[in-house]
Amino acid sequence: MKRLAFLHSRIFKFLHFLIFTFFIGGGLLHAQTIGNEKGYFCNPPLPYLPYKLDVLFIGNSFSIDACTALPSLLRSAKLSTVAVYVLYKGGCSMKQHYEYFKSDEPVYELWLYDSRGEKKLENKITIRNAMRRYAYDVVVFQQYSLESGNYDSYEPYLSKVLQAYKLTTISPRTTFAFNQTWAYSSRHKDLNRYGTQEDMWRRICQASNEMKQKSGIDIIIPCGTAVQNARNLTSVTTENEWTRDNQHISTYQGRYLLACTVFESIIAPCFNVNLSDDRSTYGKKEPDIVNDTNRRQIQNCAKLAVANNYNISEFVNGINEK
Repeated sequence: MKRLAFLHSRIFKFLHFLIFTFFIGGGLLHAQTIGNEKGYFCNPPLPYLPYKLDVLFIGNSFSIDACTALPSLLRSAKLSTVAVYVLYKGGCSMKQHYEYFKSDEPVYELWLYDSRGEKKLENKITIRNAMRRYAYDVVVFQQYSLESGNYDSYEPYLSKVLQAYKLTTISPRTTFAFNQTWAYSSRHKDLNRYGTQEDMWRRICQASNEMKQKSGIDIIIPCGTAVQNARNLTSVTTENEWTRDNQHISTYQGRYLLACTVFESIIAPCFNVNLSDDRSTYGKKEPDIVNDTNRRQIQNCAKLAVANNYNISEFVNGINEK
């Protein structure tokens, strides 16, 4: 009987170890499964109804574009405890983020976006210092836009930066997401690398989906598909195909669209709020302004992209109710 009790005790301890490691531990890196069915990373779910939410984008100017209009949405939703930080280095790729981590060079700016507005916190900061500055709840990765449609440019750098973050952070639990960038306008000089604008968008979708399958980072912020949805709108048009320079998004309608996509992907689910409740006006003058005539259509482009990350929705111009 004593031997049986001893075996039961050992089995219980072993099972407890397995449960703690693979379920409670949540964010541990583990060996790849056969066929990359789950990827190399087990991503914890987004927090639900947290007291506060701290988000870090490790990116470049496209990250700035994605977050600039967030303060308007956060004020509208009365989310005063949400802080979105952008670690910015112009044109920075996943490979460069990895190299800057190793060299520990202070080449980044750190920006804050919250319900009070935007603020530059640091003019020169290292990626290591930014990673350990706050206990982030969500960290968002992003590839350099011209390389976004080439999955071979993602790895092994994404996995290395993720490992570096895990060893550097002061946060006990972080959810990871990936910001899917958008295709350039049809007049961009580098578009010939992909072919047409639609070809570039489809390649970006394929690469971000492959990243999801092979890494396990299962939260996609589909800014690229949201922009492509908007380009198919018949009731809302902007100059230069929703860009301000054939590459970066348009200043007001475009940035509002991206902020809606970020909000719908990683903020609204945490706080159980509805993007459609936003009634704010964003911008200064026509034609690039968000107001009562186009706000809902722009919001819908973001919501449809989050509902289907890799396809243009047939409902982008609304639903004909009978």
